[in-house]
Amino acid sequence: MIIYPAIDIIDGKCVRLSKGDYSLKTIYSDNLEGIAKNWINNGTRFLHIVDLDGAKAGNPVNIKNILEIRKLFPNIFIQIGGGIRDIDTIEKYLNYGIDRIILGTKVLKNKDFILSLNESLRDRIAIDIAIKDGKLAGDGWEKTEKENVESFIEFLEQNGIKMFVITDISKDGMMEGINETSINSILKYITTNAIISGGVTTIDDVKTILAMHKSKINGMIIGKALYENKIKLSEAINECS
Repeated sequence: MIIYPAIDIIDGKCVRLSKGDYSLKTIYSDNLEGIAKNWINNGTRFLHIVDLDGAKAGNPVNIKNILEIRKLFPNIFIQIGGGIRDIDTIEKYLNYGIDRIILGTKVLKNKDFILSLNESLRDRIAIDIAIKDGKLAGDGWEKTEKENVESFIEFLEQNGIKMFVITDISKDGMMEGINETSINSILKYITTNAIISGGVTTIDDVKTILAMHKSKINGMIIGKALYENKIKLSEAINECS
């Protein structure tokens, strides 16, 4: 199972939000390359990067910073989310060497968008299943939609999507541990692969996820717990090896 250290970006700085609330941000560094290097030096070969400004604006904002990380660390697997709403942006990121694109709002508002992507593109797409108050959330997690979760996932899987990111917004950045019930309520609809995000706070949370549906769960994203030294990245990676 893969550990994805999270690098969330606002104004070119590494930040963490609480429950996806932009007014509740903590700035950890203005040296994004240094943050990436630190996680790599601690054993990761994977990074999860989110352009939070882009997620809110609806288009990439911190792309220069992201591509600089890509350039400096060419052998690291990088997945990107935030503000990716059209094919041109998807192809631009992929052409610059980004390994996986995470889509949320665009597909949530228009799931037929997936049909406009060829098979090779769909293979490099993950869909963010972000849950807020029991509903799917988009627009930087600020708005919820009425789309039914089960039928949404079923449609996407039937049309070639093989990876999902399950995000429990109520737990994201709160350092309260994961909500296993919430995760399972989404995971039961997925027949392909999932990455778990939101609330991973202690090594016990890592162990809990490891014990859940091993055939479905590809990995987990860890953010604030790493920055607050609640989890040692090397320990989490060793646990998952």
